Amino acid sequence: MVWNIIIMAGNQPPVAQHVTSIILLTEPRYAEGLIPLLLAHKNDLTVIQINHPNELLDFPESLLASGRLISFGSRHYVPQETLLHFGYGCYGLRFGPADYPGWAALNFAVYNQVKHYGVVLHEMLKAIDSGPIIATRHFACNGQETLKELTNLAADEGMALFAEHAMAISGHAGPLPAIAQGWGQHLYTKWQFTALCVVGLDIDAHELDRRIRAFGEGDGHTRPFVMSDKRVFLYQTKPLSEQQDGLELHGHLFAARKTG
Repeated sequence: MVWNIIIMAGNQPPVAQHVTSIILLTEPRYAEGLIPLLLAHKNDLTVIQINHPNELLDFPESLLASGRLISFGSRHYVPQETLLHFGYGCYGLRFGPADYPGWAALNFAVYNQVKHYGVVLHEMLKAIDSGPIIATRHFACNGQETLKELTNLAADEGMALFAEHAMAISGHAGPLPAIAQGWGQHLYTKWQFTALCVVGLDIDAHELDRRIRAFGEGDGHTRPFVMSDKRVFLYQTKPLSEQQDGLELHGHLFAARKTG
């Protein structure tokens, strides 16, 4: 497996007239499967895996100008000023269908107990999930998947969709051709995610189970919590220690948030 990370300094060479590098914004576990698919079509391609868009600040302009950005299953938003540095466009393969645009599609799908889900390859623009759609894949599910299970199903379909378009991604210099499909009208947001993490003491057991299943792991900012006696109790996946003050609600544990 070839995995080249090139940092150039001094006088920069002229921008290439074809794609010479692919930047993969994704987790290492996904990159291990994506890189061979790209190199199979273009073995002299430089492929770089990054975990966060801020890492792009360390790369020279010439590398980005002759390259293409691919975001695979990443929740990170890439600012427009960063997108504009790439000479051959920026594309996202998101773990969610076109009718689930916006924030945390997987979480909302688990909460809604969907029986049909999918993935989308699209061009990345300033507004999240608004660019031309290149391709889609869909699959059936039973509506009872955990977040991890639905993520794994989406990742498998995403890898298959990427494989179908790896040749174009690695070698096609122009914009990838779009299909005649638009995005759904309902945009899921961080605010909606947070609203469903607010748990009232009068919530029924079924609704709490749905919310914990979908939002229990949080989104990096918020996870389910209960307000009681002017205190905040955060959902816990592990048993509380003897030193922790907490409460139990329909079999789910919440620990008092530390103050000070």
